[in-house]
Amino acid sequence: MALEQVDGDGSGFVRPKVGLAFAARHAETLLVLLVLSVALVIGLVTAADYGVSTDEFNTDDYGPKALAWYASAFTDRSQFETVEEYLWMYGPWFQMLVAAVQSLELANPITVRHAITFLFGLAGLAAVVPIARLTVGYWAGLTALALCLLTGYLYGNLFFAPIDVPFLFAMSWSTLAIVLMVRQEVPSWRLTLATGLATGLAIATRTGGVITHAYLVGGMSLCALEALLRHGRAGYGQLRQIAVHTLVAILVAWLTAIALWPWLQTGNPLMRFFEAYRHFAPLDTSFEFPNWGRPTFTDKLPPWYIPGQLVARLPEGFLALLLLGIAVWIGAAASWTRAALGALRRSGVVGLRPVAAELAGSRAVLVVSVAAFGPIGVLILQGSTLYDGVRHVLFVIPMLAIVAARGLTSLLPFLRRFPMVPAALAVAHTAVIVVTLVILHPLEYIAMNSLAGGVAGAYGRFDLDYWSMAAPEALRRLESRIDAEGRFAGDPPRVLVCLGWREQLAGVMFRRNWIAETDLQKADYLITTERWPCANGTSAVLVDEVTRFGRPFAQIYANRRGLGE
Repeated sequence: MALEQVDGDGSGFVRPKVGLAFAARHAETLLVLLVLSVALVIGLVTAADYGVSTDEFNTDDYGPKALAWYASAFTDRSQFETVEEYLWMYGPWFQMLVAAVQSLELANPITVRHAITFLFGLAGLAAVVPIARLTVGYWAGLTALALCLLTGYLYGNLFFAPIDVPFLFAMSWSTLAIVLMVRQEVPSWRLTLATGLATGLAIATRTGGVITHAYLVGGMSLCALEALLRHGRAGYGQLRQIAVHTLVAILVAWLTAIALWPWLQTGNPLMRFFEAYRHFAPLDTSFEFPNWGRPTFTDKLPPWYIPGQLVARLPEGFLALLLLGIAVWIGAAASWTRAALGALRRSGVVGLRPVAAELAGSRAVLVVSVAAFGPIGVLILQGSTLYDGVRHVLFVIPMLAIVAARGLTSLLPFLRRFPMVPAALAVAHTAVIVVTLVILHPLEYIAMNSLAGGVAGAYGRFDLDYWSMAAPEALRRLESRIDAEGRFAGDPPRVLVCLGWREQLAGVMFRRNWIAETDLQKADYLITTERWPCANGTSAVLVDEVTRFGRPFAQIYANRRGLGE
C-alpha cells in the first residue's frame, strides 16, 4: 500500500492511500476467483465424460469396506481380507468419503467419484495462490494456478487418479499451513493445530506424507535461529514455545493419521507405518515401458527419470518459467553463500550473524523450495520403483508452478517496458494449449509438449494412456455402431474390455445391457488399449478406433457374432 502526503492541508500528515498496488491486489483476487469458477463449472459439467481408470476399480471396493470398519465398531475386517492385496497400506479417508456420497445415489457412481476427485484436486490447486502470494508476491498466485490448470497431464489426472489427487490436496494444504506457521515468530495455537491436522491428513493418504515433518521441523528450526539472533539468551523462553508448538503439531498429525487410517489401528502405529513405507519405497513391481524412446524397467529407473518426464509433460511456457525461477533461486543461494564465506573470512563465526538472520528470514521461501524439489530428490536417492509417468509426484507440480511464477516476476521489469510482444506470445501459447486439451478430451492427461514431439511424436516413445482412459471412449463408439446397425436386440453382445486383471469388472462402464466377457474366444467385440493390446495374435477384425492427433489409443475389434457369424 503506497504512502502519500495529503495535499492542501499543510499539516504534513501522511496516511495510506488506495493506489495501484491495492487495485492490482484486488484485480488478481477477482481473476483467481474467475479462473477457479470457470474450472469448477467445466470440471463438474464434464465429469461424466471420463471412464473408470484401472485403479478406481479397487478403490471403489476399498472405500465401502473401510467405511464398514468404523460402522461396525472396528469388527468388520473385510478391508484387510477381501480387497486387492496391500491396498490397506494406503489411507482410505478419501475412498470412504466417496463411498458415503455414492450411497446417496445423486448420480452415476462413476460420475460422483470423478466429481469429488476433481473438487479435491481443484481445492489442492487453489492452495498455491496464498502460498505463492506469501513467498513470491502478488500475481504469482494467479500465475501458478493458471500454469497448473494448463498442464494437461495434471488437469486430466484431477478426475481419475484416486490416490494421487487426494494426496496432492493434502500436501498442498499442509505446505500452506506450514508456510503460515513458520512466518510467525511463535506460531499461534490455531495454526499449530491446523498444521497438525493437515500434515496428519497427508500421512493418512500415503506414507510419503511424512515428508511434511521435514518441512515443519526445518522451518521451525529457522524460527528458533531467528529468536536466538534477535534476543540471545533472553529468547530461550521463545525457543521453548517454538519447540512445544512443533511437537504438538507432530503429535496432532499422528493422532489424525491413526484416526483416519485403519491399518495403523491394528497394531503398533509406528511399526505399521514403517511396514507400509518399506513396502512402497522399493515396490516389487517390474515391467517394461518406453521412456524417451528407450525401454525402461519400473524398478531400474535412470536417475533422470522424473526430471525427464517433467520436461516432456509440462507445457513449454511452464518449463521456460520454471528454469528461469530455478536460476533466480540458485542465484540467490549463490549470493548468500558468497556473503557467508566473505563474512566468515573477515570476522569469523561472529560475522555470520547477518547472513544467518537473512537465512532465517527466508524460511517460508525455503519451505516451498524443499516442497518443490525435496520429494523428487528423495525418490531419486532411494531408487524408488516408479511407473505411470510421474503420477506418484503429481503433488510437486503445484510447487514447481510457484517456482515458475518466481521466474515470471523476475521478468516484470522487462515486461513493463515491452508489454505487447510477451503478452501476445502468452495469449497465443495459452490458446494453443486450450485447443489441444479440447481435442484430447477426455484424454487430457496424455498431453505432451513439443520437446517430446507432441502427442503424435511421443506416441510409442512414452507411456501415455496408462490408465486406459480411451477404453470408455471406444465403448461409446461401439454403442453408436451397434445402435445404428440395430443388432443384438434380443441377445446382448459379449464385450471384452482389455484392462489387465479387471476385465470382469468392466461392465460398470457399459451403458447398455451388454455382457462383460473375459474369454477372448467367446467375445463378440474386443476393446484394446495402448497398454493392453489383447487382440494381437487373434483372428478378430479391426472395425473402429479412438484416435488423437492421428494416433490410435483404443481399438474396437469384431469377433464371432460381431462379424455376423
